[in-house]
Amino acid sequence: MSPRRSLSLVPILFLSLIAASILAADVAGDWTLKVSAPDGDHAAKLSITQEGEKISGALSGEQGQFKLEGTVKGEEIQFTVHYTGDEPMAIPFNGKLQGDKMAGEYKAGDITGNWSAEKAK
Repeated sequence: MSPRRSLSLVPILFLSLIAASILAADVAGDWTLKVSAPDGDHAAKLSITQEGEKISGALSGEQGQFKLEGTVKGEEIQFTVHYTGDEPMAIPFNGKLQGDKMAGEYKAGDITGNWSAEKAK
């Protein structure tokens, strides 16, 4: 391989390393969640496991424990909580990561609200 061709590969390798680190933001672990709803704020715990961009785990709160699954890509996080209570539904959460914090919006039926979470220490 010529030196000129070798040098042309350096930017490609560098960008590949940056992309890999952005795509693989680490959200695994326990998070303290606050969900704002029409009847007030509710606290819960997120327990997340991660394989690459895919996440799964559980949301545990005052109404029980519910399965979650989703993705994380760069600063963007998306997950769905599968509520199995009185009126079963899939509740999508979308948000952005900022270090050990994340926040965004959710939609539960006709209700749209905000949520925020901080990684447990």
